[in-house]
Amino acid sequence: ARIEVFPKKPLLETTDSQQQLIVVAHFPDGTSRDVTREAVFETSNFEVATVNGSGLIAAVRRGEAAALIRYEGLYAAAPVAIIGNREGYAWADSPEHNYIDKLVNAKLKRMKILPAGLCSDAEFLRRASIDLTGLPPTVEQVKAFLADKTPTTKKWNAKIDQLIASPEFIEHWTLKWSDLLLSNSKFITEKGSWAFRNWIRRAVATNMPFDKFVYQLMTANGSTYENPAANYYRISREPKVVMENMTQVFIGTRFQCNQCHDHPFERWTQRQYYELSAYFAGVGRKAGPVNGEEIIFSLTAPTAITHPSTGETIAAAFPFSSELETKDLDPRIRLARWLTSSKNPYFAKSIVNRYWSYLHGKGIIDPVDDIRASNPPSNPPLLNELTRRFIDGGFDLKTLVREMARSHTYQRSFRTSKWNDDDSLNFSHASPRRLTAEQLFDALHVATGAPSRIPGVPVGFRASQIPDPKVKIGFLDMFGRPPRESPCECERTSDVSLSQTLNMINGPTVSDAIIHPEGRIAKLMAAKADDKTIVADVYLAVICRPPTAAEQKQGEAYLAEVGNKSEAAQDLMWALINSPAFLFNR
Repeated sequence: ARIEVFPKKPLLETTDSQQQLIVVAHFPDGTSRDVTREAVFETSNFEVATVNGSGLIAAVRRGEAAALIRYEGLYAAAPVAIIGNREGYAWADSPEHNYIDKLVNAKLKRMKILPAGLCSDAEFLRRASIDLTGLPPTVEQVKAFLADKTPTTKKWNAKIDQLIASPEFIEHWTLKWSDLLLSNSKFITEKGSWAFRNWIRRAVATNMPFDKFVYQLMTANGSTYENPAANYYRISREPKVVMENMTQVFIGTRFQCNQCHDHPFERWTQRQYYELSAYFAGVGRKAGPVNGEEIIFSLTAPTAITHPSTGETIAAAFPFSSELETKDLDPRIRLARWLTSSKNPYFAKSIVNRYWSYLHGKGIIDPVDDIRASNPPSNPPLLNELTRRFIDGGFDLKTLVREMARSHTYQRSFRTSKWNDDDSLNFSHASPRRLTAEQLFDALHVATGAPSRIPGVPVGFRASQIPDPKVKIGFLDMFGRPPRESPCECERTSDVSLSQTLNMINGPTVSDAIIHPEGRIAKLMAAKADDKTIVADVYLAVICRPPTAAEQKQGEAYLAEVGNKSEAAQDLMWALINSPAFLFNR
């Protein structure tokens, strides 16, 4: 029935320590016995800890790993912590704004890690603005925020609320869901992609409960123009592909790994792959009366799903939680109720973990779409409590984002100390992240004041508002915009390449924005601004903070040295745009 591992959380104080694991199997008749000798052991990170065939863990170096245990088709994991030499360490209390901080700090204490302090006002404003709205703050917003003498916590909470209530928040999260749901005119026509995006946008704008949002997708019927949610079944047309996309996005598992055989490291079987696919075998499609339109409907006689090995016809069945089965005739309604149920152990947890990664750069389980026993969370109590509150709060995504952003954990500085510089799992400090393609493009135009010009859309249209990757912009594709052909988060890349570097140094997107006749530099020149004003304004615009005294002095000296003040100001802006302070969200 289940297996249990002892100790549940092995803690080894030194790098020459060992720990024996014991595996107990519990059987359906109520009996249990020690099965350590028959179990199979592996480690998730052999550079931190090894585990031999009899379950003996040996520490290698400071860090964290997971001992992975298999027995008779069941799986378990024991998180292993190696403390190592922490001579001189002493815990110092860190502010706890909410339950998130209490649970994060409890793990930090266990690992003997000290959390970083708060970031600065300017750093918080830029970080929160980019994470919540996809855009950096304007010069006017930076000045107003820095001048506000309201106590820090109250001021920052008010800013979070303001950002969440802004139109930019809607556009930013619409983009994220358009990526995940593969809104792409390649599959659903240009009109269809606009309609699908607008449906997603309305859901974000009205803060539609997440379970209702997914339920509407799963059960959508009718015209793909009149009921845009039905485009979900136009994008993926084969039952197997629809199922794979659904499980990866909404329960965070990669079911495609058990298409050809039982999953080698998990409990998922090949039969379950086809049983779950069978829920989509009854989706019918026909041409609508309008050109390019399709009508989605439920077939009275679903297509048979055949097991490739046995040849038998497979009936629809859930891979777990069969008590959630209902008597509805339409298989998709049964599936939607099972999928979005608060009793589904993966549904809420998956989206909570995914949203955490959007604010912190990585999930509590990472990758976020690869939830499995052999990939355990770095902080199970934190993920469980976030999930519980999300369910109890009615699957409210805005509340989830607000709670995360208000935590001291989110607001910590990216600057490390000797007591946390080796931490990459426990959120003791912020992790700088390169701006996404759309964020970089939009931030460039906010900083330079130049109106963006994107083919096929009005002047000033932001990259985050583009409904479809068919709108070709070389800059966006170069910096990792996803083509929307796979729901994997890995489709959007943040790699750094030589071509990106060359494009930032002398590419037309950057240079044209800086020298634009309606841009910031042109306006400063037209206003005959003095050198002090130019330097301060450029710093505020590009990296969202005032220059230090040394930077101000250096900038003014450069402007005075170069004969052409306009070109000198452009050079200053170009240098800041190519700095990590602009390219990364810190």
